[in-house]
Amino acid sequence: MEQQTIQIAKIIEQNGLTGTDQGLIHGNTGLCIFFYRLSQQKNNPEYEKLADALLDKAFANLTTSASADFENGLAGVGWGIEYLVQNRFAEGNTDEILEEVDNKVFKVLNEENHTSFDLGNGLTGYLFYLISRLKNKAEPRSMAQRINRELLILTINKMDELATAQFPTLVKEMQFDLFWRFPVMLYGLTEAFKLNIYNSKIGCMVRQWLPYFEAYLPSLHINRIFLAVALKRICSQMPESRLEKQGRILLFATDFEILKTEIDHSLLNIRFGWPGAAWLLNRASEEIPTDWPNHHLIGQTYHEIIEIHVNHQGNFVIDNQQVNGTQYGLSLGLAGVGFLEILWPGVLSGNFANETPGDD
Repeated sequence: MEQQTIQIAKIIEQNGLTGTDQGLIHGNTGLCIFFYRLSQQKNNPEYEKLADALLDKAFANLTTSASADFENGLAGVGWGIEYLVQNRFAEGNTDEILEEVDNKVFKVLNEENHTSFDLGNGLTGYLFYLISRLKNKAEPRSMAQRINRELLILTINKMDELATAQFPTLVKEMQFDLFWRFPVMLYGLTEAFKLNIYNSKIGCMVRQWLPYFEAYLPSLHINRIFLAVALKRICSQMPESRLEKQGRILLFATDFEILKTEIDHSLLNIRFGWPGAAWLLNRASEEIPTDWPNHHLIGQTYHEIIEIHVNHQGNFVIDNQQVNGTQYGLSLGLAGVGFLEILWPGVLSGNFANETPGDD
């Protein structure tokens, strides 16, 4: 809602602009995306000036000595720059702007031993960076694009080797996490499939993983919903009856009364707190077919969670006790909450209209 996003912007302006983190997930790159989006929504040039200053600050303090990962390092910053250019908040040739980032990612993917496929510091983060670079389709295809295509193939092969052995850990997560590696990895592979670069391999991986999806049921009921959404998204690109059946089983096996107890209402952030869980349930209600088991309970539970946090004016309440005084970024801070409200207006107050954001 308008009142909440402006309130969030004021809190960040007053307290959150002195950080030295330049990254996407916690730092200035993510904050500048929030303010560019807010400027566009409110048609307010002051927010654009603030976003410009944050972007300049991120650039000025960015060095190739920084880590390469998505959460704190160059891959996340590079993804952010591609996002800004592709959505026309910034101008420039990203093959030139991101040349050093491309080189660092190339070196890391080719020379380091990877033991994680997490979004933050693992292979999935690099996958998202490469997808964003390859979505920027210039003709004729540049050398950077040709190299990044090969890196995408390399990354997917590495993910295949690494993820297969870790499916038994599906049952071990004990806290809701919007960055939970399995559905986020599957979403990344779904987006990679849309590029039509390595689709035969992605299809083989999904089919290879079918027995694991069928064998392991996530312990958290909110994660059963999360995984069902990821499987449905894969099915939208590569229809597979066994995946759809497993999605139905996940919905059937979800106890929504237990699910409500898994939500942390004291955390006002998208990664671990109620805003991320509410957004996920909203997406599930919209994306999962209505004939799947318990579908009506998804929307019902979403509204019950929202009602806890909405005041009599129909706006979600920003409780100062819930605000992390050291985090203002996209993942653990208010910028992420505001970003959700900008892209899906009303999603955190129960007034959401079913409109798909105009861009990725």
